[in-house]
Amino acid sequence: MRNDETQDRPHDTTEAHEGHEGHEGHDASPLRWRILRVLAPLILLICAVSGVVGYSLYSSETIEHMHEDHQEMMNITVLSLPSAIWNFDDDVIHAYLETLSSHPSVHAVRYYNHEGTLVEEITKPGDALDPMIHSQELVYRNSLVTQVVGRLEMESTNAPLLAKQYQGGALLFVIALSIIICVLLIVSWQLKRYVMNPLNRAIASMRQLENPQTAFRRIPLTRSREINKVIAQLNSLGERIFIMMEALRDNEERYQHFYRDTPALLLVIDAHGTVLDVSQRMLEVTGWKREQLVGSPFDTLIIGQNTHCIDRISSALRKGDACENQVMTLKCLYEEDRQVQVVIPSATNDSERGTMMLLSDVTELKRTQKRLLEHELIDPLTQLPNRLALNSHLQTLINGGAPFGLLLVNIDRFHSINHHLGPVDGDILLKEAGERLKSCTPAWMGRSGGDEFVMTCDTSELRALARRIELAFSTPLLKAGEPINLSLSKAGLEVRQDDETPSRLMRLLERTVMDIKHKGGNQYRLCVRDSALEDGEPLFLKERLIREALTRGWLCLYLQPIFQAQSPDLDAPSLLGAEALVRIHHPDLGLIAPNEFIAAAEKTGQIIDIGNWVLEEAAVILSEWQKQGIETRYLSVNASVMQFRDQGLLHKLESLIERHPIRPRQLIIEVTENLMLDNEDSLRFQLEAIRKLGVNLSLDDFGTGFSCLSYLHNLPFGTLKIDRSFVMNVQTSRRDRELARIIVDMGHSLGMQVVVEGIEARGQAEIFRAMGVRAFQGYHFARPMPLQAFNARYSSSSETRMCLLRAATPDDQNRDRQIGTGRDED
Repeated sequence: MRNDETQDRPHDTTEAHEGHEGHEGHDASPLRWRILRVLAPLILLICAVSGVVGYSLYSSETIEHMHEDHQEMMNITVLSLPSAIWNFDDDVIHAYLETLSSHPSVHAVRYYNHEGTLVEEITKPGDALDPMIHSQELVYRNSLVTQVVGRLEMESTNAPLLAKQYQGGALLFVIALSIIICVLLIVSWQLKRYVMNPLNRAIASMRQLENPQTAFRRIPLTRSREINKVIAQLNSLGERIFIMMEALRDNEERYQHFYRDTPALLLVIDAHGTVLDVSQRMLEVTGWKREQLVGSPFDTLIIGQNTHCIDRISSALRKGDACENQVMTLKCLYEEDRQVQVVIPSATNDSERGTMMLLSDVTELKRTQKRLLEHELIDPLTQLPNRLALNSHLQTLINGGAPFGLLLVNIDRFHSINHHLGPVDGDILLKEAGERLKSCTPAWMGRSGGDEFVMTCDTSELRALARRIELAFSTPLLKAGEPINLSLSKAGLEVRQDDETPSRLMRLLERTVMDIKHKGGNQYRLCVRDSALEDGEPLFLKERLIREALTRGWLCLYLQPIFQAQSPDLDAPSLLGAEALVRIHHPDLGLIAPNEFIAAAEKTGQIIDIGNWVLEEAAVILSEWQKQGIETRYLSVNASVMQFRDQGLLHKLESLIERHPIRPRQLIIEVTENLMLDNEDSLRFQLEAIRKLGVNLSLDDFGTGFSCLSYLHNLPFGTLKIDRSFVMNVQTSRRDRELARIIVDMGHSLGMQVVVEGIEARGQAEIFRAMGVRAFQGYHFARPMPLQAFNARYSSSSETRMCLLRAATPDDQNRDRQIGTGRDED
């Protein structure tokens, strides 16, 4: 097919060339005709000018000669006519006059007597053309007398001369036309012989480029030097074009071999998704014909349920982006549909060339993966789902949010039975036990390992399922010729919509089964959730989670805004700063609340690394605010007691201030009252050193820990932060309101700024504003939010006045409180 198409191409090119020449023939004439059209008017103009000039000169000279002849005739007549007049010989006079009028150029002859009276006139019919009158007196002379006897007058006409001139002009025109025709014929012959014929031969020779040749045949030279220059250029151009065409033909052959004959599945598509070309392998695999696919949308080859992939590929084509790792089902006409993986490179700006779409047949790979996955998820002995499938199934049910029942079944004394029967019969016993359990119609069933089976059902079906299992195993199993009575320990669990994990659920069930076995087994018991059984994940697991979060970059900062309490409008208070709150964003578990890992970090000492990371991020945020011209907004960071040991926090702050272009007064370090249990002298030294750096200090959660007023007086705290426990009932409890007022007054008396956290209602804010506190923080104003959301909402151009979000509902507050700072949340 490729060779046939290649051979057809020159013919198509020739037709296109001839069509192009035909098109030019309608718009342009041959060169020699254009030259003749220029020469013919030029020669005609020259002949016309020459004829007019010659005719004018000839006409003037003829008229002049005519008048001279008339004057001479008058002179001759004047010499003879007076004698006839003197002798009164009228016949002679008349004869003279007729003789004069017989001349073709004389229109009229008149004779006047001496008194001026017209005696005789001879006039030809019609009017004279351009008349001219010659007049002369008649004088009679002899030896005795000289007397005027009359006057002779002759009127001339140019009519005979004009007729003669017409004849001469016609002759001149014929001569000029003959000259023009002769010149044009000669010029046309010369142009055709010395210009057109060589050019036509050159054009005919250049057409050899349209057909494949072994070498370029040079165009022969002519006698014309100018034409030879053109032919020399054409020869040089033809040789270069021939070399280029040879290279193109080689490239085309390689393209044909690489593209159409490649074993890969290839498509060439344009930016609109239209198929421009297709590889032969694609046609063989799919059963489509080339004419069916070329010009059709690429999704003609795709099964309809791959809409998402088709949309993504179409978007990538429009934008010129790369697209990969898209697995779709290829529609085949004669064979089974194939699974293919699509790869599209970044498109070029030339949409006419199209973009190549590479499709890799992954059908067998997918089947192999499916078989491997089934092998991984299926217990080879019982053909039931294994523990890996169990974890996946439980996670799916947990994500669904609906409550469900979970039942763990364990065979009592199976080790002794297996030892008695032997490994082979023991395995057969396990297989038959699995089939008998499956006959009890659970919603889902799997083997978690050894002699344990797990079932799921509705929460209301747990006890009924356990009863059906007891009935199913009330009859013994026959093995090795003897009946085997099996007793089962069964633990049921009603899974709630809490923060459950499969491992935690299985721990609860296994501990309950162990307790049943210790008490003799052969029982069904519902799991009881208490701290003894449900102790959460072990510390080493949380330690590993924190270590991975630090090394893999899972930590992220949330900022909770802090607003000015004395703003005129509590619905849009001025922004003072924000508190930095740490989170773990796990790729699988999602956002992990601080109360899940902060306590463990304190126990393992990892809180120091977390605190240092938060300080580094805070310095970056302050530096960015500094670039944006935000110089009054501050950022507060919580510090742990462990960060103060060995002056670690002091050294860290000194390093931050040296490495980052920040204003130290924009950074506030928040410490809790538990810090005061440490050595007072060391604490005072570090806090005073931190204040000398310019960093502000805030006493957080005041009133909830080891409160001592002497510390407030002696230590350099600039801000006192009232814990939310004093805020919750300030609207309803007079005692709490008075206690809050005492704390605020005490802070003011010590010269400290008072910040209230945990504001969840407008009434709380109004009460504390009346007390004169400096700042508010709480869900009523704004929740903790990611850094990007904080920067978008509180930009530098609008940070002073912001419209706040609606007040939080109690349910939202309780939920968000779970993902706070790790100590307490507003």
